Amino acid sequence: MCNFSVIIPAFNAERSIRKCMDSILNQTHENFEVVVINDGSTDGTAKIVANYGKLDPRVKLFNFENSGVSEARHRGIVNSNGHYIVFVDSDDEVNPELLEKLAKVIKKHNLPDVVRYQCKLVNDVPYKNHDRYNFYNLNQESLTGIEALKAWSLSGRKYAVYWLYAFKKELFKGTEFPALKCYEDLAVIPTLIAKAQRVVTIPYVGYKYTYNNSLSITNMEGLDKERERALDFLEAYKYAVLNLRVNPLISNNDFLFLLEDYNIRLQDKFESLPKRLKEELKLDFMFVRVRV
Repeated sequence: MCNFSVIIPAFNAERSIRKCMDSILNQTHENFEVVVINDGSTDGTAKIVANYGKLDPRVKLFNFENSGVSEARHRGIVNSNGHYIVFVDSDDEVNPELLEKLAKVIKKHNLPDVVRYQCKLVNDVPYKNHDRYNFYNLNQESLTGIEALKAWSLSGRKYAVYWLYAFKKELFKGTEFPALKCYEDLAVIPTLIAKAQRVVTIPYVGYKYTYNNSLSITNMEGLDKERERALDFLEAYKYAVLNLRVNPLISNNDFLFLLEDYNIRLQDKFESLPKRLKEELKLDFMFVRVRV
Protein backbone atom coordinates (compact mmCIF):
# COMPACT_ATOMS: atom_id res chain seq x y z
CA MET A 1 0.00 0.00 0.00
CA CYS A 2 1.29 3.47 -0.86
CA ASN A 3 1.73 6.27 1.67
CA PHE A 4 -0.64 8.73 0.01
CA SER A 5 -3.59 8.82 -2.33
CA VAL A 6 -3.90 12.22 -3.98
CA ILE A 7 -7.51 12.54 -5.09
CA ILE A 8 -8.53 14.98 -7.84
CA PRO A 9 -12.23 15.48 -8.61
CA ALA A 10 -12.27 16.77 -12.19
CA PHE A 11 -15.05 18.25 -14.31
CA ASN A 12 -14.23 19.97 -17.62
CA ALA A 13 -10.75 20.77 -16.36
CA GLU A 14 -8.74 20.56 -19.59
CA ARG A 15 -7.43 24.12 -19.16
CA SER A 16 -5.88 23.48 -15.75
CA ILE A 17 -5.45 19.73 -15.21
CA ARG A 18 -1.94 19.55 -16.71
CA LYS A 19 -0.48 22.06 -14.23
CA CYS A 20 -2.28 20.29 -11.41
CA MET A 21 -1.01 16.86 -12.45
CA ASP A 22 2.54 18.07 -13.05
CA SER A 23 2.72 19.63 -9.59
CA ILE A 24 1.76 16.30 -8.02
CA LEU A 25 3.96 14.08 -10.16
CA ASN A 26 6.96 16.34 -9.47
CA GLN A 27 6.85 15.55 -5.74
CA THR A 28 10.17 14.80 -4.04
CA HIS A 29 8.39 11.94 -2.22
CA GLU A 30 7.61 9.07 -4.59
CA ASN A 31 5.34 6.68 -2.68
CA PHE A 32 1.90 7.88 -3.74
CA GLU A 33 -0.87 7.39 -6.26
CA VAL A 34 -2.97 9.96 -8.11
CA VAL A 35 -6.67 9.08 -8.25
CA VAL A 36 -8.53 11.23 -10.76
CA ILE A 37 -12.32 11.04 -10.70
CA ASN A 38 -13.57 12.32 -14.02
CA ASP A 39 -17.04 13.56 -13.09
CA GLY A 40 -18.72 13.43 -16.48
CA SER A 41 -16.46 15.89 -18.28
CA THR A 42 -17.47 16.79 -21.83
CA ASP A 43 -14.10 18.26 -22.80
CA GLY A 44 -10.65 16.69 -23.10
CA THR A 45 -10.07 16.09 -19.37
CA ALA A 46 -10.28 12.28 -19.51
CA LYS A 47 -7.96 12.01 -22.52
CA ILE A 48 -5.35 14.25 -20.91
CA VAL A 49 -5.34 12.23 -17.67
CA ALA A 50 -5.32 8.94 -19.58
CA ASN A 51 -2.16 10.05 -21.38
CA TYR A 52 -0.52 10.77 -18.02
CA GLY A 53 -1.51 7.26 -16.92
CA LYS A 54 0.25 5.73 -19.93
CA LEU A 55 3.50 7.39 -18.81
CA ASP A 56 3.18 6.93 -15.04
CA PRO A 57 1.44 3.89 -13.46
CA ARG A 58 0.76 5.90 -10.30
CA VAL A 59 -1.95 7.80 -12.20
CA LYS A 60 -5.36 6.12 -12.04
CA LEU A 61 -8.36 7.47 -13.96
CA PHE A 62 -11.96 6.61 -13.10
CA ASN A 63 -14.75 7.86 -15.35
CA PHE A 64 -18.28 8.41 -14.08
CA GLU A 65 -21.41 10.26 -15.11
CA ASN A 66 -21.66 13.71 -13.58
CA SER A 67 -22.76 13.49 -9.94
CA GLY A 68 -21.15 16.53 -8.34
CA VAL A 69 -17.93 17.13 -6.45
CA SER A 70 -19.12 15.61 -3.18
CA GLU A 71 -19.81 12.22 -4.78
CA ALA A 72 -16.59 12.53 -6.81
CA ARG A 73 -14.57 12.86 -3.61
CA HIS A 74 -16.38 9.91 -2.10
CA ARG A 75 -15.63 7.82 -5.21
CA GLY A 76 -12.00 8.87 -4.96
CA ILE A 77 -11.78 7.57 -1.40
CA VAL A 78 -13.44 4.27 -2.33
CA ASN A 79 -10.99 3.74 -5.20
CA SER A 80 -7.89 4.79 -3.25
CA ASN A 81 -5.19 2.57 -1.72
CA GLY A 82 -3.17 5.03 0.37
CA HIS A 83 -2.84 5.22 4.14
CA TYR A 84 -3.50 8.97 3.91
CA ILE A 85 -5.80 10.95 1.64
CA VAL A 86 -4.86 14.34 0.16
CA PHE A 87 -7.42 16.24 -1.92
CA VAL A 88 -6.38 18.58 -4.72
CA ASP A 89 -8.82 20.61 -6.83
CA SER A 90 -8.22 20.30 -10.57
CA ASP A 91 -7.45 24.02 -10.99
CA ASP A 92 -4.96 24.13 -8.11
CA GLU A 93 -1.36 23.02 -7.54
CA VAL A 94 0.73 21.60 -4.70
CA ASN A 95 4.29 22.52 -3.88
CA PRO A 96 6.96 19.90 -4.65
CA GLU A 97 7.91 18.96 -1.08
CA LEU A 98 4.36 18.63 0.31
CA LEU A 99 4.20 14.83 0.48
CA GLU A 100 7.77 14.58 1.78
CA LYS A 101 6.97 17.05 4.57
CA LEU A 102 3.79 15.13 5.37
CA ALA A 103 5.57 11.78 5.46
CA LYS A 104 8.13 13.11 7.95
CA VAL A 105 5.60 14.70 10.29
CA ILE A 106 3.36 11.62 10.15
CA LYS A 107 6.29 9.48 11.27
CA LYS A 108 7.38 12.01 13.91
CA HIS A 109 3.91 12.20 15.48
CA ASN A 110 3.17 8.47 15.27
CA LEU A 111 0.45 8.40 12.61
CA PRO A 112 -1.87 11.29 13.54
CA ASP A 113 -5.40 11.24 12.14
CA VAL A 114 -5.03 14.60 10.38
CA VAL A 115 -2.17 16.85 9.31
CA ARG A 116 -2.99 20.44 8.39
CA TYR A 117 -0.66 22.55 6.25
CA GLN A 118 -0.72 26.11 4.91
CA CYS A 119 -1.71 27.55 1.54
CA LYS A 120 -1.01 30.41 -0.83
CA LEU A 121 -3.97 32.08 -2.54
CA VAL A 122 -3.51 32.80 -6.25
CA ASN A 123 -5.57 35.60 -7.87
CA ASP A 124 -7.05 36.52 -4.52
CA VAL A 125 -9.32 39.53 -4.08
CA PRO A 126 -6.97 42.40 -3.08
CA TYR A 127 -8.96 43.64 -0.08
CA LYS A 128 -9.32 40.22 1.59
CA ASN A 129 -7.04 38.71 4.22
CA HIS A 130 -4.67 36.56 2.17
CA ASP A 131 -3.90 34.37 5.20
CA ARG A 132 -7.52 33.60 6.07
CA TYR A 133 -7.01 29.88 5.39
CA ASN A 134 -3.76 29.69 7.34
CA PHE A 135 -3.25 28.84 11.00
CA TYR A 136 -0.10 27.89 12.84
CA ASN A 137 0.74 28.24 16.51
CA LEU A 138 3.73 26.33 17.87
CA ASN A 139 1.91 25.87 21.19
CA GLN A 140 -1.04 24.31 19.35
CA GLU A 141 0.90 22.18 16.90
CA SER A 142 -0.60 18.92 18.18
CA LEU A 143 -4.20 18.91 19.43
CA THR A 144 -7.23 16.66 19.69
CA GLY A 145 -9.81 17.20 16.99
CA ILE A 146 -12.13 19.08 19.35
CA GLU A 147 -9.27 21.28 20.58
CA ALA A 148 -8.32 22.04 16.98
CA LEU A 149 -11.86 23.05 15.99
CA LYS A 150 -12.11 25.39 18.97
CA ALA A 151 -8.67 26.91 18.33
CA TRP A 152 -9.44 27.51 14.66
CA SER A 153 -12.87 28.96 15.43
CA LEU A 154 -11.48 31.36 18.02
CA SER A 155 -8.83 32.56 15.58
CA GLY A 156 -11.50 33.40 13.02
CA ARG A 157 -9.59 31.61 10.27
CA LYS A 158 -11.28 29.46 7.63
CA TYR A 159 -10.64 25.74 7.87
CA ALA A 160 -13.62 23.90 6.30
CA VAL A 161 -11.98 23.00 2.99
CA TYR A 162 -10.72 19.59 1.87
CA TRP A 163 -7.45 20.79 0.38
CA LEU A 164 -5.84 21.94 3.64
CA TYR A 165 -5.28 18.45 5.05
CA ALA A 166 -3.88 14.97 4.84
CA PHE A 167 -6.49 12.63 6.35
CA LYS A 168 -5.86 9.11 7.59
CA LYS A 169 -8.10 7.07 5.31
CA GLU A 170 -9.78 5.18 8.14
CA LEU A 171 -11.14 8.50 9.45
CA PHE A 172 -13.71 8.39 6.62
CA LYS A 173 -15.27 5.13 7.83
CA GLY A 174 -18.96 5.71 8.51
CA THR A 175 -18.94 9.15 6.91
CA GLU A 176 -21.89 9.89 4.64
CA PHE A 177 -21.23 12.47 1.97
CA PRO A 178 -24.20 14.83 1.54
CA ALA A 179 -25.47 15.34 -2.00
CA LEU A 180 -24.61 19.03 -2.16
CA LYS A 181 -23.29 21.03 -5.10
CA CYS A 182 -21.48 23.41 -2.75
CA TYR A 183 -20.74 23.79 0.96
CA GLU A 184 -20.23 20.03 1.33
CA ASP A 185 -16.86 20.87 2.91
CA LEU A 186 -18.58 23.05 5.51
CA ALA A 187 -20.72 20.03 6.35
CA VAL A 188 -18.13 17.26 6.35
CA ILE A 189 -14.77 18.76 7.37
CA PRO A 190 -15.73 19.75 10.96
CA THR A 191 -17.34 16.35 11.55
CA LEU A 192 -14.18 14.61 10.33
CA ILE A 193 -11.91 16.78 12.47
CA ALA A 194 -14.13 16.20 15.50
CA LYS A 195 -13.60 12.42 15.15
CA ALA A 196 -9.80 12.80 15.17
CA GLN A 197 -7.79 11.77 18.22
CA ARG A 198 -4.80 13.80 17.03
CA VAL A 199 -4.48 16.74 14.63
CA VAL A 200 -1.04 18.09 13.79
CA THR A 201 -0.48 21.46 12.11
CA ILE A 202 2.71 22.30 10.23
CA PRO A 203 3.91 25.70 8.98
CA TYR A 204 4.82 24.45 5.50
CA VAL A 205 2.98 26.21 2.66
CA GLY A 206 2.07 23.19 0.59
CA TYR A 207 -0.91 24.25 -1.49
CA LYS A 208 -1.64 26.86 -4.15
CA TYR A 209 -5.34 27.65 -4.28
CA THR A 210 -6.64 29.44 -7.36
CA TYR A 211 -9.21 31.85 -6.01
CA ASN A 212 -12.19 33.18 -7.92
CA ASN A 213 -12.35 30.59 -10.69
CA SER A 214 -15.23 31.80 -12.86
CA LEU A 215 -16.23 28.19 -13.65
CA SER A 216 -16.68 27.29 -10.00
CA ILE A 217 -20.28 26.91 -8.85
CA THR A 218 -19.50 29.14 -5.86
CA ASN A 219 -18.73 31.99 -8.24
CA MET A 220 -21.61 31.62 -10.70
CA GLU A 221 -23.85 34.67 -10.84
CA GLY A 222 -27.63 34.94 -10.85
CA LEU A 223 -30.48 34.79 -8.37
CA ASP A 224 -31.23 31.13 -9.05
CA LYS A 225 -27.62 30.14 -8.34
CA GLU A 226 -27.59 32.29 -5.22
CA ARG A 227 -30.75 30.57 -4.01
CA GLU A 228 -29.25 27.15 -4.75
CA ARG A 229 -26.15 28.01 -2.75
CA ALA A 230 -28.23 29.31 0.16
CA LEU A 231 -30.30 26.13 0.31
CA ASP A 232 -27.14 24.01 0.16
CA PHE A 233 -25.75 26.06 3.03
CA LEU A 234 -28.82 25.22 5.12
CA GLU A 235 -28.38 21.52 4.39
CA ALA A 236 -24.68 21.73 5.28
CA TYR A 237 -25.58 23.45 8.56
CA LYS A 238 -28.07 20.70 9.46
CA TYR A 239 -25.62 17.94 8.53
CA ALA A 240 -22.77 19.38 10.61
CA VAL A 241 -24.83 20.24 13.69
CA LEU A 242 -26.50 16.80 13.73
CA ASN A 243 -23.20 14.93 13.39
CA LEU A 244 -21.45 17.07 16.00
CA ARG A 245 -24.33 16.54 18.40
CA VAL A 246 -24.14 12.73 18.25
CA ASN A 247 -20.33 12.52 18.39
CA PRO A 248 -19.50 10.81 21.72
CA LEU A 249 -16.13 12.61 21.88
CA ILE A 250 -17.84 16.00 22.16
CA SER A 251 -18.92 17.19 25.60
CA ASN A 252 -22.07 19.27 26.00
CA ASN A 253 -20.01 22.42 26.60
CA ASP A 254 -17.91 21.80 23.51
CA PHE A 255 -21.03 21.17 21.43
CA LEU A 256 -22.52 24.46 22.60
CA PHE A 257 -19.30 26.23 21.61
CA LEU A 258 -19.29 24.69 18.14
CA LEU A 259 -23.02 25.28 17.71
CA GLU A 260 -22.59 28.96 18.47
CA ASP A 261 -19.85 29.12 15.82
CA TYR A 262 -22.20 27.55 13.28
CA ASN A 263 -25.04 29.87 14.26
CA ILE A 264 -22.75 32.82 13.58
CA ARG A 265 -21.96 31.35 10.15
CA LEU A 266 -25.69 30.91 9.55
CA GLN A 267 -26.42 34.52 10.39
CA ASP A 268 -23.53 35.76 8.26
CA LYS A 269 -24.78 33.75 5.30
CA PHE A 270 -28.28 35.17 5.66
CA GLU A 271 -26.96 38.72 5.87
CA SER A 272 -24.95 38.19 2.69
CA LEU A 273 -28.06 37.36 0.64
CA PRO A 274 -29.68 39.92 -1.66
CA LYS A 275 -32.82 41.53 -0.27
CA ARG A 276 -35.18 39.48 -2.42
CA LEU A 277 -33.71 36.19 -1.19
CA LYS A 278 -33.71 37.38 2.41
CA GLU A 279 -37.45 37.89 2.16
CA GLU A 280 -37.96 34.56 0.41
CA LEU A 281 -35.75 32.43 2.68
CA LYS A 282 -36.17 34.19 6.02
CA LEU A 283 -38.31 31.43 7.52
CA ASP A 284 -35.99 28.71 6.19
CA PHE A 285 -33.03 30.28 7.97
CA MET A 286 -35.08 30.94 11.08
CA PHE A 287 -36.43 27.42 11.51
CA VAL A 288 -33.19 25.57 10.74
CA ARG A 289 -31.30 27.40 13.49
CA VAL A 290 -30.59 25.31 16.58
CA ARG A 291 -30.84 27.40 19.72
CA VAL A 292 -28.03 27.38 22.28
